[in-house]
Amino acid sequence: MKLLRVLVLFVIVMASSAHVARAQLLITPLQVVMEGRDRTATIVLVNNSNQTNTYRLQWEQFVQVNKLGGYAPIEEAAKYNVVLPEGYRNLMDFAVFTPRQITLSPNEKQTVRVAVRRPADLADGEYKSHLKFKVMPAITPPEFVEDPTLGENEARFGAKVNASFSIPVIYRVGDYDINVELQWPSFDVNPKTGNLIINVPAIRSGMHGVIGALDAYFTARGGSEVLIGSLGNANLFPELTERTFTMVTNLDGLKPGTLRVVFKKAEGQTNEHVVMDEIVVPVTN
Repeated sequence: MKLLRVLVLFVIVMASSAHVARAQLLITPLQVVMEGRDRTATIVLVNNSNQTNTYRLQWEQFVQVNKLGGYAPIEEAAKYNVVLPEGYRNLMDFAVFTPRQITLSPNEKQTVRVAVRRPADLADGEYKSHLKFKVMPAITPPEFVEDPTLGENEARFGAKVNASFSIPVIYRVGDYDINVELQWPSFDVNPKTGNLIINVPAIRSGMHGVIGALDAYFTARGGSEVLIGSLGNANLFPELTERTFTMVTNLDGLKPGTLRVVFKKAEGQTNEHVVMDEIVVPVTN
């Protein structure tokens, strides 16, 4: 009997910060948003490993779902009760990128260019696809590995990790149209750490989405306001009208006072972040 051990790692990279460090790749930015007359964008890749890697680029299509993990293949939209907006189109249908494959030495960087070829009849709305960066395995035959624990008719073959990373690329048409309303939060406690968890439902309306972030502040009676928790990757895309965000705080509970939760549009530079909604909750016990 032959035992083949293969490990595949797939990551959808979504966060509000400007870049992400992984064992294999550094990507800047983590999301691409083009609006108005924008037709092109650039993404910078840096090989963050200690070996030369080849990365293959390709489009993928996901929908946002209101569950842990946040995304599912578009063909599974109905499984998660996601109803795509009328006239929904994938960005990959009219956008291109170059190059399609890159080989980088350790710490070497490369710029990827994305261009939108806008159809003349494109309606106002938001168009999104994910760009996948797949780390290609070295093209070498499997190497036989001696293992004294195996039986006479058994063998084991090694396999290298095959990692991939995906980021959203978004193209918006028309005047920016979105409204976000935070709803009354609920609370849980992390059973391992004892830290307070805040669950914040949000309702989105309008034809566009948003790359968002949440901050939670608490003011104890007679005290000053302090930041107790933050959540990046608080995104709302047009395929969802509701989503519940889960934010871990640095507290083990709340004393009497006031909780304030803020939802921000976290696109572009930090100083461009715009508050879209906030909710203030009195805490009495």
